[in-house]
Amino acid sequence: MQSGVRTDLAMEAREAAGEIEGVEMEQKKEGKAIVTRVRVNTEHGARVIGKPVGTYITIEQSGLSQEKGTALSRCIGTQLAQLLGEARQGGALVVGLGNRELTPDSLGPRVTQQVLVTRHLFTQLPELVDGRVQPVSVLAPGVMGSTGMETGEVVQAVVQRVKPGCVVVVDALAARSTGRILNTVQLTDAGVAPGSGVGNHRDALTKESLGVPVVAVGVPMVVHASTILRDALEHIAGESGAELNVDTLLRDMDGENLVVTPVMIDEAVRSVAALLAEGIDLALQPGLSRRELRALRI
Repeated sequence: MQSGVRTDLAMEAREAAGEIEGVEMEQKKEGKAIVTRVRVNTEHGARVIGKPVGTYITIEQSGLSQEKGTALSRCIGTQLAQLLGEARQGGALVVGLGNRELTPDSLGPRVTQQVLVTRHLFTQLPELVDGRVQPVSVLAPGVMGSTGMETGEVVQAVVQRVKPGCVVVVDALAARSTGRILNTVQLTDAGVAPGSGVGNHRDALTKESLGVPVVAVGVPMVVHASTILRDALEHIAGESGAELNVDTLLRDMDGENLVVTPVMIDEAVRSVAALLAEGIDLALQPGLSRRELRALRI
């Protein structure tokens, strides 16, 4: 990946790298949202932009955290359903990654609290379900510092026991641009490496590791401080005409391990979690209307 570009968004990595053989990008507008689809088709393309082979869908809309029950959740649900395909008919496990005690990292656990859970109804209250309802269960495995277990170990064990048709993983991401924090949703069938947004890589959750299709859903909550510093230094150099060794200055400032998040993150993460949960419900329960989904959540 291009030096200095630290992002979980394939779209940003592609923008920074330019035209790449084996990587396709197309963009269209859906309502107020801009939907960008990046397809990484070859290992060469994957190496250049630093993202695994797969499809990456980015939905951008300003004020994402202020959207409630709108066309945006339908857009998320439609794109998620397309990535999952027929696999969702076998039921789903929704996994919320992150630390629920750390607000910018709590998106995954918050989403699992709001997704409609139905798997238990098939055995406990079968009279309440019909052919329109798909079995859905959720898991918030926590972080290794709290559980002593790798996230991948926990998820693999549950998948082997529950045997879902697919897995939907929700995680907080890191962006290259501050303008994309809380304004962007990324969905990908390439899976996810827990903790990658803050440089804390763990075993990847993918179709290869879990044995079922995996789609990752995420929203940028942070930007690396080194990225902001780099932008500022390059701007200063451009305005003054001075020659600055930006990489050396960044190493001296030791900003590589710092991340920045908006001041209103507490309220924003709650709103975004509700939006993602509704989109996931619409994708996993296509036979139910929005009104029915809301009634069942109560």
